[in-house]
Amino acid sequence: MLIFNTLSRAKDTIQSKEGNIFKMFICGPTVQDNIHLGHAKTYIAFDVLARWLLKSGHKVFFVMNITDIDDKIFERAKKENVQHTQISNRFFNDFLKDIEALNVVTISKIERVSDYVKEAIDLIQIMVSSGKAYALEGNCYFDTSKADHFGKLSHQSDFQLRLKQIDAAPGKRNSVDFLLWRKMSETSEGVLECALGTGRPGWHIEDSAIAFSQFGGPYELHGGATELIFPHHEAELAQDEAVSGEIPFVSIWMHTGLLLKDGEKMSKSLGNMITIKEALKSHSADAIRYYFLKHHYRESFNVSLEELKSANKELDVIVEASKLLPKRGRAAKELKSLLEKETFRKFAHAMDDDLDTPKALGMLTKLAREIVQTGKDSREKDQIQDPAPLFWHMVETLGFGLF
Repeated sequence: MLIFNTLSRAKDTIQSKEGNIFKMFICGPTVQDNIHLGHAKTYIAFDVLARWLLKSGHKVFFVMNITDIDDKIFERAKKENVQHTQISNRFFNDFLKDIEALNVVTISKIERVSDYVKEAIDLIQIMVSSGKAYALEGNCYFDTSKADHFGKLSHQSDFQLRLKQIDAAPGKRNSVDFLLWRKMSETSEGVLECALGTGRPGWHIEDSAIAFSQFGGPYELHGGATELIFPHHEAELAQDEAVSGEIPFVSIWMHTGLLLKDGEKMSKSLGNMITIKEALKSHSADAIRYYFLKHHYRESFNVSLEELKSANKELDVIVEASKLLPKRGRAAKELKSLLEKETFRKFAHAMDDDLDTPKALGMLTKLAREIVQTGKDSREKDQIQDPAPLFWHMVETLGFGLF
């Protein structure tokens, strides 16, 4: 299988480092609010990737992080006059309900960064000891000049990076040196007293702490939306390689395109989001999935409520076909027809070619139409069972619940 690798700017072959286990880490949400359709676009794409890897015979260890220590959470807690944990717990539980409703079922572990503060501190201390990080006014920064080509993930030159600023502070060695540890007063929420001082870890190191703890070393794929490439994933890559000495530490960096609304990224900060809960009031989870799978995962596009509505109708032929077939697990007949072989070959080729779900979905829809057409002729009812295993194989790979 080939996946477009942001690091190499090419479609690279997926290969397991350890036996047949494919390890993937996906950046999850910050739980200060409900997730929206932009999140759904990304999580559905990685769910389909994991489903196809499983169907292809891989074992998948899929980890997602949840950011539950963040200024936005503390600000909301202050506004509502509650403990910050009440905010993070509320929206974490809502997140679990939302992804369950969307039939995103392949995630092996969902880890909260608040459970990995000690591990983050350990990584920071390793980098300080090796000279890859330095202390400044109680804060701790990663020295990007010590990285293996900082900017290589976002493909920025040294000149381009000099024009950028990350975590601005006087006295930093380089403008793009990023925070590993932030000094805070003892009265601030979520702070910890340790050898680094009083404060809390930076955003980027939290994800690395989880990845190191769960995977123990280099792994196959790290992903998220394209907006995370710089500085978040660039920083993660730098610190992962600085701690481990392994280059590359992550084989493939996979990024999904953004969901836009009126030309702007759908986001909590812009207030232009459509939450999953709102969307599910008018559209089924299958329709939402169908809508996103009609677009390639790397495509950024404007959300269209009309297209989302039409997805409900376009699903009808798949639902109708499902009602004519033996149920999953009972369709045991071998598929020997030329139709089955050709359709499966095209479906598999599409999935193996950088997760081309528009083509794969087209194969499923074509097969569904043929099943429905066959079913209209009562003399050919027995033939309907022939494509049943292939049909359910496609349905399960793409993640439709058909409810």
